Amino acid sequence: MATEKKNALAVMESFHIAKPYEGMDEDLMAELQDEMADFEDDGGIACRTIKLPSGGGLAYIVQGDEDGDEDYLKEIQGVIVFSHQMNAYWPNAFGQSNNQEDKIPACSSMDGKTGFWPATGELRNCDTCPLNQYGTDVKGGKGKACKNMRRIYLMRDGDPNFYLLTVPPTSIKEVNRQMRKIMASKGIPYTGLVVSFKLAKATNENGIDYSTIVMEKKGTLPPATMSLAGEMRSQIKTKYKEMSISLDDYATVPAAGSETTTAPVAEATDAEFTEVSSNDDLPFA
Repeated sequence: MATEKKNALAVMESFHIAKPYEGMDEDLMAELQDEMADFEDDGGIACRTIKLPSGGGLAYIVQGDEDGDEDYLKEIQGVIVFSHQMNAYWPNAFGQSNNQEDKIPACSSMDGKTGFWPATGELRNCDTCPLNQYGTDVKGGKGKACKNMRRIYLMRDGDPNFYLLTVPPTSIKEVNRQMRKIMASKGIPYTGLVVSFKLAKATNENGIDYSTIVMEKKGTLPPATMSLAGEMRSQIKTKYKEMSISLDDYATVPAAGSETTTAPVAEATDAEFTEVSSNDDLPFA
């Protein structure tokens, strides 16, 4: 009994999933919605980005209200409302080209299962694709030419915005393991859990420091809030494939306090995209 109490997760009754325009005057909201309808929907999901720092930094860079407005947070708490595996292949090595066209992958897969080559219209099975095998990295080494990643859509307490965190290849194995452990131990879907995201510093075999994602369960949601998170998941699941992929999405950012904090976003380095071998089955789609 003592062990059960010690391992029990607290129900976070105060965690609030906010909706857009919540609390706004009804007439004003109706006018705003009417005006917004005049603009063409460009598809996809409106969300703010959460980027990893370069050089093994320990603070996430979270997009704010305005362009260039950023917060540096060592911990982010929220509810995962949707997550999916994703693969992308760039023929050129990261940071080797300044051409905008080279930032768009030559092949990409929004479900991590079927890749699409726009240039030829070809569809490929990701599991058997030669570019998705270890040891095929364009720069050599043990990694894959195709980069296996994961997108995580978060909602934070009292904030109506979606936040998008991309898990790089260096953290996928550990994030999958932690997600499996978090859900399996309590039998609760991720839409019913409040999760903490932190960073840890790691060093690759070439002595380059990089950041890895660390997850921890903090509590569970009450039934009504869990149900709302499930509704959000259903909404995103119908649109996530409309989100484009670009190398800019996965570029790291100078860590807070560094001399280059105000510099433009840096290109992703080999350290951030070094593959970690894993035969683990993914715990969620």
